[in-house]
Amino acid sequence: MSLHPSDDTAAAMEAAGLVPGQSPVPLRLPDPGRLFQARAGRLRQLAPGNPLEDWMGFVACLSDAQHLVAAQPARADSPEQQWRHDLAALLQELAGRLPQTAEAARAALAGSSAAEQEALAGRIIGGQLEAADMIHAPFVMAALQLAWSRHAASLTPGSIAATATARACPVCGSAPVAGVIHSGGEVEGQRHLHCGLCHTAWHHVRATCVSCGDAKDLSYQSIDGQEGGAQAETCDGCRSYLKLLVEKKALGLDPIADDLASLALDILVSEENYQRIGINPFLLMGE
Repeated sequence: MSLHPSDDTAAAMEAAGLVPGQSPVPLRLPDPGRLFQARAGRLRQLAPGNPLEDWMGFVACLSDAQHLVAAQPARADSPEQQWRHDLAALLQELAGRLPQTAEAARAALAGSSAAEQEALAGRIIGGQLEAADMIHAPFVMAALQLAWSRHAASLTPGSIAATATARACPVCGSAPVAGVIHSGGEVEGQRHLHCGLCHTAWHHVRATCVSCGDAKDLSYQSIDGQEGGAQAETCDGCRSYLKLLVEKKALGLDPIADDLASLALDILVSEENYQRIGINPFLLMGE
């Protein structure tokens, strides 16, 4: 496989996007009632034949459980309190539905102390996972996503200050998993960055590096023959890159699912010494 610029999209990206204040949809808040169910379906659609097929199947099972828990009433006023309630509910929903190794990890986590769970969550959010954390981290990440998505869904867009050059999620402060180039309606051609924790999406101007703001040294790369429209927006100024997903080429895309499915692009771009902006919360755990 080799990388090449995507000519049709690269030409469109030469022009800068909308300036702050011009976006008709500056912010999109999540709908936990449908988000996780849709993700599970997308993962199962993309998984067959993918190098991460087994892992994507596992994340789909987590997404199924997230969907069931999302339908339950919240039990706390803040994500910091809610996530452990969601974790307990998730672990209960997943009991007996997992392969042997994953079931053992689920049971061990269910029997761990509140302090141990809090410490693990802190390492996940802080990007300081240890090798021993990997087997338990997906369950905790799934619970954190639930709690923060519930929180984001309870807000109103007008109450959130979101600029078109924001590098981090305006709700929870996380880095974006990916950018999505939209098609149709009032968002045609716009780029929204998607948070992997609270699932908020915010408009960011196109043809500018999300990391450093440079507009001169960008290029757009993809893998020959790769389906789904995944691209890497690479910046030679700061040597960073952002995964871009093109909606019109991937009907029903989910940023986390489609990002997992296009891991090969990350590998090839990283071999050229570009550093990814943000990370898929389930990617490091699945490597």
